[in-house]
Amino acid sequence: MKEFKRSVRLFEERGETSIFIDVGIDESGNVMMSGQDLGKVPQEYWGDSDYEYAILVNHGERDELLLALLQQMFSGSREAFSKFRDFLTKYNIKYEFDSWI
Repeated sequence: MKEFKRSVRLFEERGETSIFIDVGIDESGNVMMSGQDLGKVPQEYWGDSDYEYAILVNHGERDELLLALLQQMFSGSREAFSKFRDFLTKYNIKYEFDSWI
């Protein structure tokens, strides 16, 4: 798997079959979601103790990805603006606010 410049864990479950799913941005600006299943299920289906998988979104599609995610998260909500601001605050993402009359 590629190394991420920055990544976050989206899901982790430990057990007979452990599952880990991460998403990150590599040095080229590509977005990659990757997963790894370890244990019983991969052994039964693949004959190996682990199974790895990934989806790569090329850096040229990153803006489209960002807009689609924001649309899915906030579309149809009268409070979209406030929810977006709260989201940025929650995740310590710096932003500028402006208003005018």
